[in-house]
Amino acid sequence: MPEQLTFALNPGSLGYRVLDRQDNTNCYGVVWHSLSGSNWVAEYPGTHPGIPGFASRHMAARFLYRYRKPQPSGRP
Repeated sequence: MPEQLTFALNPGSLGYRVLDRQDNTNCYGVVWHSLSGSNWVAEYPGTHPGIPGFASRHMAARFLYRYRKPQPSGRP
Protein backbone atom coordinates (compact mmCIF):
# COMPACT_ATOMS: atom_id res chain seq x y z
CA MET A 1 0.00 0.00 0.00
CA PRO A 2 1.43 3.43 -0.91
CA GLU A 3 2.20 5.86 1.88
CA GLN A 4 -0.43 8.50 2.53
CA LEU A 5 1.81 11.57 2.88
CA THR A 6 1.29 15.25 2.23
CA PHE A 7 3.75 18.17 2.17
CA ALA A 8 3.38 21.52 3.92
CA LEU A 9 5.78 24.46 3.74
CA ASN A 10 7.94 24.49 6.86
CA PRO A 11 7.68 27.93 8.49
CA GLY A 12 10.98 29.45 9.51
CA SER A 13 13.23 27.23 7.40
CA LEU A 14 13.69 25.78 3.96
CA GLY A 15 11.78 22.72 2.90
CA TYR A 16 8.56 20.89 3.52
CA ARG A 17 7.14 19.20 6.58
CA VAL A 18 6.09 15.61 5.87
CA LEU A 19 2.63 15.10 7.33
CA ASP A 20 0.40 12.06 7.50
CA ARG A 21 -2.47 12.63 5.06
CA GLN A 22 -4.95 10.87 7.32
CA ASP A 23 -3.97 12.88 10.42
CA ASN A 24 -2.19 16.23 9.93
CA THR A 25 -1.09 16.32 13.57
CA ASN A 26 1.52 13.62 12.82
CA CYS A 27 4.77 15.03 11.43
CA TYR A 28 7.46 12.62 10.21
CA GLY A 29 10.14 15.24 9.64
CA VAL A 30 11.30 17.85 7.11
CA VAL A 31 12.66 17.45 3.56
CA TRP A 32 14.41 20.12 1.50
CA HIS A 33 16.41 20.43 -1.72
CA SER A 34 20.15 20.67 -1.16
CA LEU A 35 21.72 23.87 -2.48
CA SER A 36 25.11 22.17 -2.92
CA GLY A 37 23.82 19.47 -5.27
CA SER A 38 20.85 17.98 -7.03
CA ASN A 39 19.59 15.83 -4.16
CA TRP A 40 17.09 16.05 -1.34
CA VAL A 41 17.80 15.97 2.41
CA ALA A 42 15.60 14.26 5.01
CA GLU A 43 15.65 15.43 8.62
CA TYR A 44 13.88 13.91 11.61
CA PRO A 45 12.12 16.27 14.04
CA GLY A 46 14.39 17.74 16.68
CA THR A 47 18.11 18.46 16.57
CA HIS A 48 19.23 15.51 14.45
CA PRO A 49 21.40 16.30 11.40
CA GLY A 50 19.85 15.88 7.96
CA ILE A 51 20.43 12.79 5.81
CA PRO A 52 21.32 13.82 2.21
CA GLY A 53 21.28 11.86 -1.02
CA PHE A 54 17.65 11.28 -1.99
CA ALA A 55 16.61 11.61 -5.64
CA SER A 56 13.25 13.25 -4.87
CA ARG A 57 11.31 14.70 -1.97
CA HIS A 58 8.98 11.70 -2.18
CA MET A 59 11.86 9.28 -1.62
CA ALA A 60 13.12 11.37 1.32
CA ALA A 61 9.60 11.46 2.78
CA ARG A 62 9.23 7.70 2.34
CA PHE A 63 12.48 7.20 4.28
CA LEU A 64 11.19 9.37 7.14
CA TYR A 65 7.86 7.55 7.11
CA ARG A 66 9.35 4.07 7.21
CA TYR A 67 12.11 4.63 9.76
CA ARG A 68 10.52 7.02 12.23
CA LYS A 69 7.33 6.90 14.22
CA PRO A 70 5.26 10.07 13.77
CA GLN A 71 5.69 12.94 16.20
CA PRO A 72 3.07 15.61 16.95
CA SER A 73 3.57 18.62 14.70
CA GLY A 74 2.30 21.12 17.29
CA ARG A 75 -0.61 22.18 15.12
CA PRO A 76 -4.01 22.59 16.82
